[in-house]
Amino acid sequence: MEKLALKGRSHWGSALRSPRLARGFGALVPVVVAWVILGFVPPALAGNADDSAAAQSFKSNCVVCHGADGTGTPTGKSLKAPDLHSDAVQKMTDQQIEDQIANGKNNMPPFKSTLSKDQIAALAAYVHSAFGKKK
Repeated sequence: MEKLALKGRSHWGSALRSPRLARGFGALVPVVVAWVILGFVPPALAGNADDSAAAQSFKSNCVVCHGADGTGTPTGKSLKAPDLHSDAVQKMTDQQIEDQIANGKNNMPPFKSTLSKDQIAALAAYVHSAFGKKK
């Protein structure tokens, strides 16, 4: 029984000081560096990646008219682009916003030939999350 108790020491303390275990953690460093270089995103962070991709897509395609803050640029206002904070926009479902992004409406051009369905869906969700009213 004395051998199992390790003379009053926790077996975890000695295991953490083990050179063999330290080498095991050292082997993870190149893997983590490779993930960072290759842009691997673990599934637990995928939601954040989607938000980031949607934000970038918004900046690339929508800011010209809707503005970075969603209230509209002078150009957008002259084209009657709606304020994305407005009740009219925020009451729309994701599907309604997706349809409008894909097919265009009034002066808004269609984006179905330049954005994938997934990108359009992410943009619709982004409109609600980024410009929805905080309650």
